[in-house]
Amino acid sequence: MKYYELLSSEMKATLELAGYTEPTPIQEKTLELILNQWDILGIAQTGTGKTAAFAVPIIERIFSKSTKTQALILCPTRELALQTTEVFRKLSAKFRLRTVSVYGGQSTAIQIRALKSGAQIVVGTPGRVKDLIERNILKLQNVRTVVLDEADEMFGYGFLPDIKAILANVTGKHQTLLFSATMSKSVSDVAKQFQNDPVRIMLGNSNQPTETVRQSYLTTAEQYKSGAVRSLLKQEQPRLALIFCNTRRRVKYLQKQLSEQGVPVSCLHGDLSQSQRNEIMATFRNGKTSVLVATDVAARGIDVNNIDLVINYDIPDKMEYYVHRIGRTGRAGHLGRACTLVSPHESRKIMDIERRFRIKLCKEQAISG
Repeated sequence: MKYYELLSSEMKATLELAGYTEPTPIQEKTLELILNQWDILGIAQTGTGKTAAFAVPIIERIFSKSTKTQALILCPTRELALQTTEVFRKLSAKFRLRTVSVYGGQSTAIQIRALKSGAQIVVGTPGRVKDLIERNILKLQNVRTVVLDEADEMFGYGFLPDIKAILANVTGKHQTLLFSATMSKSVSDVAKQFQNDPVRIMLGNSNQPTETVRQSYLTTAEQYKSGAVRSLLKQEQPRLALIFCNTRRRVKYLQKQLSEQGVPVSCLHGDLSQSQRNEIMATFRNGKTSVLVATDVAARGIDVNNIDLVINYDIPDKMEYYVHRIGRTGRAGHLGRACTLVSPHESRKIMDIERRFRIKLCKEQAISG
């Protein structure tokens, strides 16, 4: 296969050891282009292997004898930054490279010490990266590759001014790789402003919910929603289930309700410290806690392949979030299940989702108590 012919013997051995048997379509289509320093605008659904798609060629191009920062990867959330860092560390084990992650919620002093020790690859959230640049700690003069990962979500979180300020500090010749689950106007505008004749790679209809997810909705009164969640969990028996609420208050409320009903559940939201978030994610990944309730900030920070069921406790505030949420299941070709809970007065919102994404959601039997 041509993909492997383009790789060094060290990378081939690393991929084999890591269990990569064959490249995904996004990996196969981008490898040679990135190695040849093209700008890429990659639009693909979550779970298609985008992280390895840019990590492999970036590692191959790093000059290991220099400890200066040569690659910068920007992510919308702390969780995604940490997971991306782990991918880079895993794939660069034979290359003697150093990857450092920088993000809010962790001591700046720790991250400054790590950067001063040298890091060829820096992964971070826009706010912390910008702060470290302004402190003259993070220097980008030698950066040859910039990645904007999950770009649509970063722009949705309001990071666009920070990203523009960061990119203005990348003064040397470099390539810009922009990966996104959807093609929004902001994504298109940034591509025009910061990319040089990018190669567009669009896999499937990435503005549509994934076809590997069976989607439905269930009409139930607000006071019966937690009971409906418990019934869905009992019916589906998922290995892992992810439940989305629109606010932290709703997350905490639902966790309390499910815990009182005997459901082993954790929650993820912005009030938690980074160590708490890390611990919660670790117990969720290993299955010790099989149900996780989260706000949308977790939609891009969770990279777990065994999620069988996604429940929208609340209909998302933004239409695009529907795609991001249910994209947490049905990954890597596996089948998944997504159910949206709807109060009787919200039926119009289901029609809006169906019209927007040109799909038809199955109606589940109502649960009244």
